[in-house]
Amino acid sequence: MDAFRFSGRRQRVRRGAEREGPFFTDRFDALILGIIVAVLVLCIVDGVLTIELLDVNSEEANPVMRFLLDRGHLPFLVGKYALTAVGLPFLAVYKNWPFFGTRFRAGFLLPVFLGLYLGLVTYQVHLLGL
Repeated sequence: MDAFRFSGRRQRVRRGAEREGPFFTDRFDALILGIIVAVLVLCIVDGVLTIELLDVNSEEANPVMRFLLDRGHLPFLVGKYALTAVGLPFLAVYKNWPFFGTRFRAGFLLPVFLGLYLGLVTYQVHLLGL
């Protein structure tokens, strides 16, 4: 039940030695929440723009998304959102986990995904000529 408290005990590490390995925190800052919400919103925008692009003779390259599109627009949007939303909590919880013993942490992927989605949506808007 401590996870639901507003005043968690660990928002960041206190000792330098703790930063060298993986560590978990009880609380997450507003920036992580903002990035996650922005990625989810951009995921929905990407889905809607993909449907619009399909109406002007474009083609879906992802076979999983193409399978969902064959079922209809709603299954496509729900599936796209669900696949994105399932992974984001894991990135938030494991944000301080180092990859392959390097200084690169899993949380560094959150801004990367945000940037990729921004680039994708910008490209789709350019293709639509909006």
